[in-house]
Amino acid sequence: MPSKVKIIATIGPSSMDEEIIYSMAYEGVNGFRVNFSHGDRDLWDRIVEAVRKAEEKIGKPLALIGDLQGPSVRVGLLKEPLKLKKGKQVEIIYSRESGGDKIPVPVQKFFDVVEEGDRLLMDDGKISFVVEEVYSNRVLARALTEGVITSRKALVIKGKEVPLPAITSKDLNDIEYAIKRGFDYIALSYVKSAEDVRMLRRILYERNAREIGVIAKIETVSGVRNLNEILDETDVVLVARGDLGMHFSLEEIPWLQRTIIRKSIEKGKPVIVATQILASMVEYSTPTRAEVVDVVTAMSEGADALMLTGETAVGKYPLETVKWLRKIIEKYEDRISYPREEPGKTAGVKQRFAYSIVVLAEELGAKIAVYTKEGKTALRITRYHPRTIVYASSNNPRVLRKLSIIWGVEPVKVEAGEYSKGIEETYKVLIEKEEVGYGDLLVLTYGIREAEHTIKIVRVEKIF
Repeated sequence: MPSKVKIIATIGPSSMDEEIIYSMAYEGVNGFRVNFSHGDRDLWDRIVEAVRKAEEKIGKPLALIGDLQGPSVRVGLLKEPLKLKKGKQVEIIYSRESGGDKIPVPVQKFFDVVEEGDRLLMDDGKISFVVEEVYSNRVLARALTEGVITSRKALVIKGKEVPLPAITSKDLNDIEYAIKRGFDYIALSYVKSAEDVRMLRRILYERNAREIGVIAKIETVSGVRNLNEILDETDVVLVARGDLGMHFSLEEIPWLQRTIIRKSIEKGKPVIVATQILASMVEYSTPTRAEVVDVVTAMSEGADALMLTGETAVGKYPLETVKWLRKIIEKYEDRISYPREEPGKTAGVKQRFAYSIVVLAEELGAKIAVYTKEGKTALRITRYHPRTIVYASSNNPRVLRKLSIIWGVEPVKVEAGEYSKGIEETYKVLIEKEEVGYGDLLVLTYGIREAEHTIKIVRVEKIF
């Protein structure tokens, strides 16, 4: 049986090979992330083609996620990596490139905001400085840690946000690329408000790409503060633990993760947890005990998907990491009591209908199969974490790809464009694929309509 909690893998130098991408998909990856902060279109093209080939070969939909670089402050081009020693003073200069001991930062607003005494963080907080002197276009800072600085690394002023546009000119070019290559989701980085999400949505609508889903990455102080309004606008939420850890103290991250997941579930929005899922596997072939506990914690809190980043992008063991994550998920997902809240007083008919389908199926010990044209009914159903599998069928491959990273959903391709025909074809396909067998009970339905509606309860004996 497919895993309920989904796996997303980031593609990078360690996993660019077409065979590795296929193997990761075969071992349980449901979606692949392309980080637009790194590489170029030729490189991304190779990833897209490899993912689509794997999808066709395996016969299951795979989501493609394009992650925008966003309005971050990043190091410019270094002629060679800069090795830091603890206690060493370094100079940060306003420039696109540099050599020697100087760190180029081509963002003037960074120099307008930074002050003496500020803490600067890089590489998910593993590298840190304290600012000692500030000038109009350069900063003197002292290294508090050892490390190696490379080009394009993000630079954060702890507790501060540099005022930059939500979507940059580079982001616009990357959005155009994602539309052209048929990406299923675009992840918006450093979301500060609901207006940031609406801005991306307008760009997609203006380009006739409204079918692309929006993932809001919660990784800033403003993003946490404005979470409720962001949830109202986005399709999916991502808990970006790495950047959250550069704006908040580390001991706050578990509570932030739990809060973001809980509020996402309350709003009926899928949620992804990312960063350092199995971080030790960048270097080692097995995870630590603490990492296993961390994965199970995220599962029990209700995460739809877990996203591997450096582990599969630059780690030594990308395939082994996927296998371990799947092993942990499969071990615990049927032992966990997932969060579920009954529809509140303000819940609409469609939400109550979805809840009733879950209750009905569980009372009967039946599986759920829903035919959907946009995926919304399947999302409403899985919001309640049913204790049974949910088959979501559609004739639209893009809908199936988007649903592939949603908790508990098993996407099914059918050739039907009308609702009643859709559930009939769904039943036939499930039997042909041996997803259901003799004696199984199946609750078949589709999204609630204004006219007469159909719910079929079938005990599998023969095809319609």
